[in-house]
Amino acid sequence: MDLSTTIASTAIVLAVILTAGYAFGEAASEPTQEQTIEAREVQRKTAYEGDCETPNKTEEEQLACRDAVRPLETGL
Repeated sequence: MDLSTTIASTAIVLAVILTAGYAFGEAASEPTQEQTIEAREVQRKTAYEGDCETPNKTEEEQLACRDAVRPLETGL
């Protein structure tokens, strides 16, 4: 086998290994953008609902809570 063929074959094998490692390594280590957004929405909704359920809120504070929670419920 020629030296140039050996070098080319080695380069192709290394490129395939690098590409496969990058593709599988990144997917397992970081959450997707959709997962991150869903987690934030759950945290916000939980925080607002807990805040709105306190019994000593004025009517104005309760309305502000409902207005803050409503977009989270509709997905806006």
